[in-house]
Amino acid sequence: MNKLLSLLLLLLCLQPLRAAEDFLMGSVVKSDKWKMDRTNDREIFEGNVSFRNPRYTLKADYALYTRPAQAWNMRGSIYILRRFEDGSQVEMNCDKAVYLETFEEATLDRGTLPVRMKYTGPDGRVLRGRADKTFAENKKGLMTFAGTFSLSTENLDMYSKNALYSNAEGTFLMYDSTPMAVGNRQEYDFAIRSEKIKFFKDSRDIKFYNRVNGWVKDVAVSSAAVSASSKVNASPAGKPAAAKAKP
Repeated sequence: MNKLLSLLLLLLCLQPLRAAEDFLMGSVVKSDKWKMDRTNDREIFEGNVSFRNPRYTLKADYALYTRPAQAWNMRGSIYILRRFEDGSQVEMNCDKAVYLETFEEATLDRGTLPVRMKYTGPDGRVLRGRADKTFAENKKGLMTFAGTFSLSTENLDMYSKNALYSNAEGTFLMYDSTPMAVGNRQEYDFAIRSEKIKFFKDSRDIKFYNRVNGWVKDVAVSSAAVSASSKVNASPAGKPAAAKAKP
């Protein structure tokens, strides 16, 4: 594997310092093959491509970097790791991806397998998600999931067609194609459908909105032994019913 950082530094010495600073951004780029296309001001990386800085790690089989747009187009066995200051991190796997450095935006598309997400919180708890397509906007703190979305904890699975994650709220809002949540908790299990489901990633609470229906069942205990937090209350249209899900 060629270490391209020294080559990049050598080439960029021929350019103004600001251009070198903008391109490198504290990053190290590696690949088996590398081609500089000066005519179109772009670079092509093939084989074991990796891009690393303190916040991001990106890996792929192939990557095209266009300097004017500061954009990465990647394909094949893509892995993206985003680290956050609170110690949490998000890992993504997909077949095709476009990453815009300036805007800190990433579009991920499925191949044979769907786009896979793994979120590890500061406390070590894990959320796993899947979708056909994902659009992440780091500056806005938003992540959109489109097509056959699913989200799972250690003992809860949720399904919908589309979903939106808001970092400001710390929530996943699931909608379209009658979202469903299926869980198996310490003292009960349940399966519930509604028009929308909101899941709070830190507290693991769930809210169901509009046309809530399904069942909640005690598991080998009497009704009196079931805690109040295990109950799901139906509510009028437009108002949420809430189930507090303990991890």
